Amino acid sequence: MSLFTTELLGFIALLITATGSVAYAIYWTLNDSPISEWLHDSDAVVPSFLSITAFIFGLTVSTLAGYSFDRHEAATSNLITESSAINSIINAATVLPLEDQMLISSGIGNYIHAVIEKEWPAMSNMETEQREIAFPDFLTLSKIINKVAYQPNQRSSVENQLESALTTIRHDRQERQSLAYDNNKLKKWLSIPISSFLLLLSVGIVHLGSLKAMKVSLTIASLCIVTSMLFLFISLSPYRGLTPIKPHQLQESFKLLDILKPNKGI
Repeated sequence: MSLFTTELLGFIALLITATGSVAYAIYWTLNDSPISEWLHDSDAVVPSFLSITAFIFGLTVSTLAGYSFDRHEAATSNLITESSAINSIINAATVLPLEDQMLISSGIGNYIHAVIEKEWPAMSNMETEQREIAFPDFLTLSKIINKVAYQPNQRSSVENQLESALTTIRHDRQERQSLAYDNNKLKKWLSIPISSFLLLLSVGIVHLGSLKAMKVSLTIASLCIVTSMLFLFISLSPYRGLTPIKPHQLQESFKLLDILKPNKGI
């Protein structure tokens, strides 16, 4: 069983327990608590109250859903841009001496391997402590590119292409790490549990006249909250979930290194 599946099952159990406990607490408060009689006098104002809380909950969930979708789009664009920059370095290397080609090939190969085999699994598992696991390989690649680009008599077009691509890779690395580790935890969205509580409370109050209707309505509202939170949890990070971003473009870039093999070098 994968780490994500384990976390998902744990989140489902916690979510169901918490939502059910809150719904029961609201039901008890409205019907059996010492203040239940006083609360029954509020049934004249509940329709507008219910509309407001339902709107707040829907707005909060839709905002977070849109935020998650934008992060997935950004992650896809980021991957394409980084792989394109790597391809640009490989293409520029084909006009360089064989020794420089081998240096660049080794640096790019090690970097791509580190990203695919180390960094990507760490992002998928939300291992924040492994955030810089591929940085040494990127640092080595940077030194190689700078060494080749700033050689005496190096053509300005090659120098500019290598440095521009390296800058792009550096920027995309930082952006990818931000997408993978920053602002992608539900605990940073406290408005969701607050609006969920208000929604359950308003649903309970609007059905004060019928205990059976209150039970049914609280159950339905709880299921809506659990379902919404579940889908948000699955899609919050672009590098995990049911449809995670995979490094296919980087794998294709790795295959392009074949053009820098000694028997094909210039």
